[in-house]
Amino acid sequence: MFALLATSAAAPVHAGTASFMCAKAKTWTEKTICASDRLSALDLQMAVARAKLLKGNNARGQSALEDEQGRWWNALAECRSTTAPDDCIAGRYQRRIAALESRPQQPSARATKNTIAPIATAGRGWTRDLSRYQRPLRACIEESPTPIAKLLSAWPAGDNESAGLLLSDTRLKEYVCVAHLEGHKVFRFDERMPGEKLPAAGPVYHLGGESPPVRCPGATQVLDVNGKPVGWISDADC
Repeated sequence: MFALLATSAAAPVHAGTASFMCAKAKTWTEKTICASDRLSALDLQMAVARAKLLKGNNARGQSALEDEQGRWWNALAECRSTTAPDDCIAGRYQRRIAALESRPQQPSARATKNTIAPIATAGRGWTRDLSRYQRPLRACIEESPTPIAKLLSAWPAGDNESAGLLLSDTRLKEYVCVAHLEGHKVFRFDERMPGEKLPAAGPVYHLGGESPPVRCPGATQVLDVNGKPVGWISDADC
């Protein structure tokens, strides 16, 4: 059985994380955005506005928005020939975000009670590093004999190559899982032992769900890098 070592929380995810995978950036536009904290942050902001607008549209409206977005994205390459390419891209992002947020189909601040944010920026407490735990979480979910509903806490294991996760299923039974950070292998998965000392729960990551968890009206909805809702973060277990 692996020994679980609670260590201090890892540093927050870099503020300049774009909404797409920078490791696979190929075009000039992609590489320029990934090289800039400011442009990456604007890209995330636009991804949130776009995701909210897509949700408020019907299928025809969503298709039209995607075509429009594609044309806007392709036009960013025009900034390459300007004297200040970064400023050119930033200005176009700011105008695009303002345009998306002003559309009639965009849910109003009053109608939207919950915050919506990309997974790389939505966290607080240990969930600031939630992106780091997605692969081991998927491996642990596959190992579980019952459906997992919540990730109560996660931490780096002592070897810095694996992670410990405290999970809760739909029947509120708690499990401890230790998996490789890349999700290659699960080293331990069993029920939490009475008296076992683990990092305290909270905030809590609730998996999936179109609506916020019951009794968690102020939860933050989390989007993946493609703008797809994947779960909710609440300040405490509820």
